[in-house]
Amino acid sequence: MTAPDPGTNPYDFIVENIDSVPHLEALVLLWNSRPVGWSCDELASRLYVTAERTARVLRDLARMQLVAESSGSPPKYSFVPKSEQQNELLASLDQVYRKDLVRISTMIHSKASSNVREFARAFNLKQEKK
Repeated sequence: MTAPDPGTNPYDFIVENIDSVPHLEALVLLWNSRPVGWSCDELASRLYVTAERTARVLRDLARMQLVAESSGSPPKYSFVPKSEQQNELLASLDQVYRKDLVRISTMIHSKASSNVREFARAFNLKQEKK
């Protein structure tokens, strides 16, 4: 998975990159608290999901280059923008999520399962390499 195009519309970004509400909420929380880093357990307590689920969410966001992992023990995760455009995308995402919570939650829940989307992404990567 590569970093999303920073010029993306926040709704398109959600459809194309966000697999679950915890993914979106973790990303928004990390963006709003930047540059503060959060451990997996700290973030899990704020997201109201297990530490194992939070760890998967953080790995996904790190793989997309949306969050950075520190080398401490325990590691801390934080939002570190790769560009001003990425920062602007997250600002738009935060605003959209605040005003359109029901619509966005419905969009996320109506998507195909994350396993199906991951398979499709892998297939798209193979086609791009050709």
